[in-house]
Amino acid sequence: MATFKSFENIEAWQLARELVKEMFLVFDEKKLKSEFELMSQFKRATLSIMNNIAEGYGRFSNADFIRFLDYASASASEVKSMLYVMQDLQFICKNDASLYRYKVDLIQSKILSLIKYLKNYRKPPTHKT
Repeated sequence: MATFKSFENIEAWQLARELVKEMFLVFDEKKLKSEFELMSQFKRATLSIMNNIAEGYGRFSNADFIRFLDYASASASEVKSMLYVMQDLQFICKNDASLYRYKVDLIQSKILSLIKYLKNYRKPPTHKT
């Protein structure tokens, strides 16, 4: 397993947590409250990013961790797509949507870097004496 003391130390998880908080606060104060289905799906997808990172960390192998990181990356793509919908429906302005998509791209980049690291990670050999 990678050398993290906890999932809370993973930068992608930290950034995803910030995004969840920001998205919940921003969209709860906007006219989106009446768009229950859209907001419910958006919130689940946003939460899925950070939760899949945490769940993957809790698995016993790098292969399992990578699988859950892949799920997190897919959820990030879903969030990014939904931001276009919210922009097109004028629930958020173009500048805000672009900023949030940038944040999602950053999270995805961190996730993909972690996947690459895990694929190349080799435990040092143990020496028997």
